[in-house]
Amino acid sequence: EVKIMKNIYVIFAREIQSFYVSPLYYILGFIYLALTGYFFTIEIYYSRLAVMENTMYNIGFFTILFLSILCMKLIAEERDSGTFELIMTAPITSLQYVSGKYLSVLVVYASLLIMTFVYPILLMIFGKPDMGVIFSGYLGLFLLGTAILGLGLIATSVSKSQLVAAILGVSMGIFAYIINWLSEMFTGASRLLNAISITTYFADFTKGMIDIQNVIFFLIWAIACISISTMFVESYKWQ
Repeated sequence: EVKIMKNIYVIFAREIQSFYVSPLYYILGFIYLALTGYFFTIEIYYSRLAVMENTMYNIGFFTILFLSILCMKLIAEERDSGTFELIMTAPITSLQYVSGKYLSVLVVYASLLIMTFVYPILLMIFGKPDMGVIFSGYLGLFLLGTAILGLGLIATSVSKSQLVAAILGVSMGIFAYIINWLSEMFTGASRLLNAISITTYFADFTKGMIDIQNVIFFLIWAIACISISTMFVESYKWQ
């Protein structure tokens, strides 16, 4: 078990380092913080209330675009450059490799999310917000991120092209986000579509409702995506 964790950590640390020396991270980080600040300012300006529900929902949709681009290089870059084959000759399993990649981008996302804590702090200083609802919203954003990162991981596992991986990740993310809207068009399958819609589960968090079933849903989604990505990576070993 120690060796397994060490292998995952090696991939994790290597990827974290590559993120923090990449200009792309800082560009995306700046855009992310600028847009979240914009959503927050607009809601406060028009509602005149110490709330963040709409801000959370808007950030949730933008998170799809942001995280898909953040994920695009995870595996595609190494497959394109040829370093993937070299890494796979090391005593490391495909699952350990994929897990290290996933955890690294999850930590990067969490670090950016933490930076937005300044908004609820401002609400506490100048108003009386319901911190329970805000905490629930942030938990929802984090869990939503675990699902979207999982889709991005699959996308970067499928293609050697970072551009294709980004487009595929965004497409899958948007589709996953609008599944509940499709349920209104296909009423016969509405129950099924709502059951697998990440928007349905995320919306509850923005309203202050924390349900263990919703948490489990996102965790299962993330595990499923990691498993699928691992199967793709494993298949490349035999090509």
